[in-house]
Amino acid sequence: MVHRFTIGVIEGDRKVLVIDAGMGMAPGLREYIEQITGSEKPILCACTHGHPDHVGSACLFDEAYLSSMDYPRLESFALNPEVRLQDLEGFALGSPEVLAYCREHYLDNRGTKFSEITDGQVFDLGGVSLEAVALPGHSDGHFTFFNRDEGYVFTGDGINADVHLKKLDREGLLVYAASVRRFMERAGERAILYPAHLPAAFSIETARDVAAACEEVAEGRTQGDPPGETIFGRRAGDSRIRMHYVHNTCIVYNRELIGRTDS
Repeated sequence: MVHRFTIGVIEGDRKVLVIDAGMGMAPGLREYIEQITGSEKPILCACTHGHPDHVGSACLFDEAYLSSMDYPRLESFALNPEVRLQDLEGFALGSPEVLAYCREHYLDNRGTKFSEITDGQVFDLGGVSLEAVALPGHSDGHFTFFNRDEGYVFTGDGINADVHLKKLDREGLLVYAASVRRFMERAGERAILYPAHLPAAFSIETARDVAAACEEVAEGRTQGDPPGETIFGRRAGDSRIRMHYVHNTCIVYNRELIGRTDS
């Protein structure tokens, strides 16, 4: 598989925090984590946002957290078996072996219960603390999780090599850029960013490039932007969806929403 699901595991003296929970196609995820952390401590799961590939296995843990801003689409989208299996086909790139394995090990997560996440909320694990930092845009309730003492952040889909912001208009992109710049001030210039879906760490420059890309698109500097790519066949071929690059980072946007209809 090319498209991975990055799951963070932070161990404190009293608790373990899991950041995001994948698609929910591996019911043994908790046991796998306990091979690393042991099984004596409670395990909490904090989801960066409420999409199917981030909340899938949250039900396996002692407590699960998600912003209520993402609750409205939980049952119809993130916890919907049909949607999850459709998305799986894209993530698996059509591999029959991966599809067969996941359908056999599919975790029924309907009815997963979440507690609220609020901006500035601290998860105190005992000797290690992570702060929830709101970054709405990719979803209404998107959060990042920041270890201030050690200078690293789990950024979910909010800051990545490609950030999907297809529902934002021109004003929304500018608001998002401002939010990313506030995030940068909060995290600091030396912060290490761990995004979803990539087995790599980024510097704060990635956040700076995301903000710049949003601002350039909002200003109409979109000439030559290529069509947006997607692994999901049913969403492919939409001429409105474009990618705008700043260095090696891009945002994916809907050109109609920003008032652009040129090619």
